[in-house]
Amino acid sequence: MRVVADSHAIVWYVQGSKRLSGRANEVLAEAEAARSLVVSVATLIDLWYVSQTTQSVTAEQLGALRERLGSSEAVVLEPVTATIADATTTIPRASVPDPWDRLIMATAIALQAPLVTRDSAIRASGLVESIW
Repeated sequence: MRVVADSHAIVWYVQGSKRLSGRANEVLAEAEAARSLVVSVATLIDLWYVSQTTQSVTAEQLGALRERLGSSEAVVLEPVTATIADATTTIPRASVPDPWDRLIMATAIALQAPLVTRDSAIRASGLVESIW
């Protein structure tokens, strides 16, 4: 099954973190094995921003993540296309105000793929199938 990974989900998956739910870990592993694990390029920008602000992801961790994702044949780095940009307009800003979340969510909408996320605003919106 093709899935899109939210920023925190891909970080926790790559780190082997216990913060990732069992179901999310299972789905991401299955998608990786099937070479259908999608990470939006917006995630890379989101994580760079996090490394500069809250620093919950360090520059070193981001570099290691980018290296792993960029060199993996099992991961699809999905560009932000016009179709994805258009999909962001279907997401009410009041429901999901964060622009990076909106782009990642729009990627899942445009690809008609579930989104692996713990984000309560995304999950509560009901606009995309979410897995956690």
